[in-house]
Amino acid sequence: MFHKTIRGRVWPMAAALSLLLGGVLCAAGPAAAAGRAASSGAALSSTSSSGAASSGAASSRVPSSRDCDAATTLGRVQGLAHSATCAYLGVPYAAPPTGARRFLPPAPSARWRGTLQATAAKPGCPQDLSGPGGGSEDCLYTQIWQPRSGGADKPVLVFLHGGADEFGAANEAVFDGSALAARGDAVVVSVDYRLGMLGWTELGGLDRSYAGSGNNGLRDQIAALTFVQRQIRAFGGDPHDVTVFGQSAGAISISALLAGDHPERLFRRAIVESGPGYLVHTQQYARDAAAHLLSIGGITSVAQLDAMSTQQLMELQNKAQQGVSGLADALFFGPSIDGTLIPGPVDDRIAAGSARHVDLMVGTTENETDYWALFAPQVLDLPLSAYRSFPTVLAPQKQAMFDRYAADRPGLPPGRVVNAMLTDQMFRVPSLRMAQAQSRWRPTYVYQFDWHVPYVSGLPEAQNLGAMHTEEVPFVLGNLDIADYPRGAATLAAERPQLTTLSRDMMDAWSGFARDGRPGWPSYTPATRATKIWDVTERVQDGPQEAERAMWDAFSFPAWDLEPWGPASAAASAPASASASAKS
Repeated sequence: MFHKTIRGRVWPMAAALSLLLGGVLCAAGPAAAAGRAASSGAALSSTSSSGAASSGAASSRVPSSRDCDAATTLGRVQGLAHSATCAYLGVPYAAPPTGARRFLPPAPSARWRGTLQATAAKPGCPQDLSGPGGGSEDCLYTQIWQPRSGGADKPVLVFLHGGADEFGAANEAVFDGSALAARGDAVVVSVDYRLGMLGWTELGGLDRSYAGSGNNGLRDQIAALTFVQRQIRAFGGDPHDVTVFGQSAGAISISALLAGDHPERLFRRAIVESGPGYLVHTQQYARDAAAHLLSIGGITSVAQLDAMSTQQLMELQNKAQQGVSGLADALFFGPSIDGTLIPGPVDDRIAAGSARHVDLMVGTTENETDYWALFAPQVLDLPLSAYRSFPTVLAPQKQAMFDRYAADRPGLPPGRVVNAMLTDQMFRVPSLRMAQAQSRWRPTYVYQFDWHVPYVSGLPEAQNLGAMHTEEVPFVLGNLDIADYPRGAATLAAERPQLTTLSRDMMDAWSGFARDGRPGWPSYTPATRATKIWDVTERVQDGPQEAERAMWDAFSFPAWDLEPWGPASAAASAPASASASAKS
């Protein structure tokens, strides 16, 4: 499944090892960077270049593509015909952010001459040189899958991939949208956006004309959603029925967008998978991260950065993250509260009604942090004494919380209990806070993904992993490949009918929510806390792990600022009574 998302990736190993010294990680993805793309301000060529293919794996190729033709206001687009979908690969949503535009907000895409041959995916954006694959700074493209069922005004699902805002690409096979498009009779769009220092480094301290560059990745996503609003009718979609969904870093961006002004102008509904607003950075964190990176490279002007090749930028990025603790390394890049795009902390903004016109679904996996044991089994041995990211305000209750978590998990070793606490701190509980804040305004739905490869007695802990971070993604998109998990291939072979049913049910819920705002289970309220549990035996449960959730009530989950460059984090010590707005 995760040939690019897991194999060949180096950074999570070092970061996970540093977890033992007091951190937890966020999502990751793969890949390598290619050479810097040439600057281009001219109209696009009528023939798109070839990239890593993702051409609709869930449906077989049919000979004719004559009916896969779309007429946008930018020009005609020719796609690939498959048995159930048309795939339009490499459709630009913005001008190439190259040359003088490298660190600037995205500009509108130019019209192209003739017919754009959208038959091969473009490379993803530049990223870590240590993995396989490639990247190009000319990377602001979409992949679009349109059902061949006929008709117009279909619901639209726009996917933002994860990868710590440093890795990942829309062309990865696991992100292929053809199965979801076909089953859900919906138009599915996947988006590439600038990663790492190209998308998430605040350069306003060097040159005020670049103020806000630390959220250029978010601006790319806004540009893509704007493109969808303007052009999706040409692909059979309804611009008034757009759902944005994303996992991990992609979900964190969606959380940030929900805190902006009038997100309903970009989308009607949102699905946040393992990416709560708690992980959006404070403005000071973004400034400090940029200052750290620039100091490592001896950078004193934007001109110096402009003169560097893509490879040199990636090398500087990697060098700046060496020695940074695991938690800060995994959250080094990402959206930040800048007072403009994101006026304040996410939960504060949502509670005040920033997303009052948006339907919301949020969820997590049961054992999010087990994921990092794939790279460093030692994360499962983390002692309570090394849990340094634990909130200071809850320190008097730390042992009591551990005891409660241990009692609810009889027989688990202490390190697994600590990981359960980390999962709740980083993912589950702040996601529930978001749901509670939004539930006063619009119907809001919560899920928890519990399925995992069955445990086998006697195996090492790292061979018995729970429902980990990213594990729901192949089920949601209908691309079942879990071979990278311990015993995953054998489990899929043995349980394919049950797992296929689970995947289809999840696709139905996601596309159903996109269609009418109802995924098929009761909405979440503080009184009931109704939660859909996804497993081979599905159920709805009111307040799962409720006693554990309640033990975090005294912590406010403000914006993220736990960093290795300064004094102890205020984010780890803010009481629930403190105003998170003060941290903006």
